[in-house]
Amino acid sequence: MVPVLVDRVAEAEAVERVLAAARDGLSGVLVLRGEAGIGKTALLDHAAEAVGDMWVAQVTGVESEMDLGFAGLHQLLVPFLGGLERLPAPQRAALEAALGLARGRRRTGSWSVWRP
Repeated sequence: MVPVLVDRVAEAEAVERVLAAARDGLSGVLVLRGEAGIGKTALLDHAAEAVGDMWVAQVTGVESEMDLGFAGLHQLLVPFLGGLERLPAPQRAALEAALGLARGRRRTGSWSVWRP
């Protein structure tokens, strides 16, 4: 049973809408930001408990990784790299380039750089 968050009904419903869309094969994003102590972690815990039969992958970023492009993405996706070949070719190529697994297009700031 997923606990109800006190005074966070709208936020919990937003999480549940994104999860429902994911179950239907759609993607979505929620950005949680705010001062320390306002309940961001409680909302994430709620989301992790509400996923049902889906997988949950969590990472923690640290300030020292800020200058490492795609560090959080790499940490998040390493356990799933075995399924990389199941992605459509364009998405697979972009992910391989972002994670340094293949040469390709890499974003630097607002510019795209081609590495042949």
